[in-house]
Amino acid sequence: MLAALSLLALSGSALAQITPAARPVYRVGDQWPRSDGTLTLTRIDHGRYVFTQGSSREIHLTRDLGVARIVDDGVVDFDLEPAVAPVWPLRVGQSGSRAATWRSPRPPDSSEARGHFGGTVQVLWRVEAGEDLSFGGRALNTFRILYEFKSPNTSRGGYTGNLWKLVLWYAPERGQFVKGEGSFSALSFDLPSSDVAGDAPRPADAPRVADAPTAPAMPGAPPPPPPPPTSGGSPTPVAPRSPLPRPAAAEGPRITINYPSPETRIEREQILIVGLVTDADAVDKVQVTVNGVEAPVPRESGDAKGRAIRVPATLQPGENVVEITATNRAGQVSQVVRTVTRVVPEGPAPATPKIGSRYAVVIGVGQYDHASIPKLKYATPDAEAIYQFLTTRGGYPKDNVVLLTDNTPDKPTLQNIRRALGDFLYRRPAREDMVLIYYAGHGAPEVDAAGTESDGISKYLIPRNADPESLYSTALPMDEIQRIFGRIQAERVVMMLDTCYSGSAGGRTFTRQQLRSNRLNDQFLERLTRSKGRVIITAAGPNEVALETAELGHGLFTYYLLEGLGGRADRDGDGIVTVSELYEYLEHEVDRRARAVGGRQRPLMRGEIEGTLPLSRVAR
Repeated sequence: MLAALSLLALSGSALAQITPAARPVYRVGDQWPRSDGTLTLTRIDHGRYVFTQGSSREIHLTRDLGVARIVDDGVVDFDLEPAVAPVWPLRVGQSGSRAATWRSPRPPDSSEARGHFGGTVQVLWRVEAGEDLSFGGRALNTFRILYEFKSPNTSRGGYTGNLWKLVLWYAPERGQFVKGEGSFSALSFDLPSSDVAGDAPRPADAPRVADAPTAPAMPGAPPPPPPPPTSGGSPTPVAPRSPLPRPAAAEGPRITINYPSPETRIEREQILIVGLVTDADAVDKVQVTVNGVEAPVPRESGDAKGRAIRVPATLQPGENVVEITATNRAGQVSQVVRTVTRVVPEGPAPATPKIGSRYAVVIGVGQYDHASIPKLKYATPDAEAIYQFLTTRGGYPKDNVVLLTDNTPDKPTLQNIRRALGDFLYRRPAREDMVLIYYAGHGAPEVDAAGTESDGISKYLIPRNADPESLYSTALPMDEIQRIFGRIQAERVVMMLDTCYSGSAGGRTFTRQQLRSNRLNDQFLERLTRSKGRVIITAAGPNEVALETAELGHGLFTYYLLEGLGGRADRDGDGIVTVSELYEYLEHEVDRRARAVGGRQRPLMRGEIEGTLPLSRVAR
């Protein structure tokens, strides 16, 4: 059986191009048609889908469609804890691994009498290809997913040999597995030809945000038509359609990973995994594993609906798989997987990169010409304090720093901001130099008329002379930052933004429209920092408010930014504050202080600069 599986990828149906697929969601009563009989979802037990066939067969799937348990002939034939599932949205080329504990009444690949067997295994999975399968004369686009279960090598360490192999084919338009081949009879099946032949197409869905909580279709439902082609960019994940919306409680906790960013490549061995888990009811458990090894997750203060993640981790050379799994009080589970590549340079690595000159543009906008834009008391003092630090202890020559505030001769108008960012930073810094951009002031959201933002919201930095009724022509779109980054020759650019875009009252943001602030996401930051050597640190998450307080005399973010650059962020005590050390300090201190005053504010960092980038040196 196993030998045949190894040839499976080279035979049968043709390979196909397939659009990434969103995770399906099932309801009790949904059916899973198979050639060996139809299974029905009879219950959802602690966040797991339990499909049954009569009283003798059960298949337990996690919310991410990982096989957790098989009951065959009334006996538990296979049990895996934790279950191993693919990552959603599903894409060809994804892979991962993790350690798990298996239990079975028989040894793998053996006809020996039943008994009690079990132990630790390493489960490796990968989405091998898109493949067209034919059922009853009709082709379905599918993802072919291979699972390999390996046993531990007690003499040499690590894992070796194969206990089992399992191949599953997932069809996005049906929202279910339509074929399986493996060592267990309950996972060896096809889709009945009669079931496919009887399908009827559905009318097209209305466009929707990819991350919206609309549920996909249940197993056995007729397929929706294919999505319209897109012009350029990455394809949008397509979710199978559901006839009814799902209540929020049917979803697992929401996991936000602030650091590391997706596909991060770094040279250092130690990192800090930073994020937040939230749930409409209550977060019960958070688990973090690095390369299959669980890391301790400290419990932090906060309400039961939110749990902070701050987990130090040691990276191996090459790819490292970071998995964050969260469970809510109802037993519903969510998981996020990040791959972090530790690059080991050949020969001795330099302690710090060589930096030629340092350049900066510092902007603070507290006074606005338009009467409807709220004034900010501390934005100008924030910018002035940053300028003072950079041109003294920071080592930036004054001629290399442009300051635009309410108190400078050149005010922070749109024209002057464009001139500083687009002209000064275009002409002056060279490739080996470093650039720092700082902005304190209002941010504002607006409905994205162009349809380029995944959350449907455009974001703007608001200059002194902005007109809130015409942001497109009088404010600075965040999308323009990407073009500005492209004009800067310097290989290292760090941007720090003490602003926010939620439109909520009480912080450095406003809105002229009625917007649902909880729709915002931070994917635009990922887009802005795709180029090598670009980092953005923002004061708050997408749906949070950047606070300023009279007690500190600054914006909350800028106060701790100054403290961190001054030495508080020097975690290893080497006299140098690096960009990663600064972010870890900001994320912790700003979140702590915001909670103390009844707010919620967690800085985000996106982008990565290879090597260790010193932002300031601390006198010892």
